[in-house]
Amino acid sequence: MTQHVILSAIGSDRPGLVDEVSEYIFQRGGNIEDSRMVNLRGQFAIMVLVAGAPETLERLRSEAWQLSQKSGLAAEVRPATAVNVGASAEAMPYRLTATAIDQPGLVHRFSHLLREMRVNIESLDTKLAAAPITGTPLFEMEMVLSVPRTTSISKLRETLAKLAEEINIDWELKAG
Repeated sequence: MTQHVILSAIGSDRPGLVDEVSEYIFQRGGNIEDSRMVNLRGQFAIMVLVAGAPETLERLRSEAWQLSQKSGLAAEVRPATAVNVGASAEAMPYRLTATAIDQPGLVHRFSHLLREMRVNIESLDTKLAAAPITGTPLFEMEMVLSVPRTTSISKLRETLAKLAEEINIDWELKAG
C-alpha cells in the first residue's frame, strides 16, 4: 500500500544538494512524486512529496538525521495528509500574475484579499528584478489559485482591480 510523506530541508546552498537529497530518498526505496526547490540568496530550500510503502517512509523519517549530517541541511519528514479529491472538483484553477514597483506588503495585500474570498493559493512565486532603463526594483508575482465554484469570478476580478488600483500594480487573472 503506497503512502506519502513530505520531506523538507533547508540550509546553505552548494552544488550537489539535489543529488544528495534524491539519492537519500532513492536508496531507501522512496519515489519523488512532486517537489519544489529554490535558492534564496544562498539558502537552499526543498520540499518533496515522497511515495512508498509504510516501512520505506518510516525509514526515511527515522534516518532523516543521516541526510542532515551528510548534506548540512536541516531535514524533516512529516506525514502527508490525504488529498480530498472531492474538494478539487469544487474549485477551478486560475493563474494570477502581477508586476509593480516594489513596495512593502504586496504579498500580504493579495493573500488577504484572496483569503477573504475563500480562494486557496496553491503556489506562489515572487522575485525582484531591475526595471528596464531605470533599474528600479520591480516586483513580479505569480500565483496558482484554486477558486471555489461558488465564488463569482466577476466579483473576484472586480475586487482584484480595486486593490490593484489602490497600490498601482499591473495584474492579470487567467483560467487554467
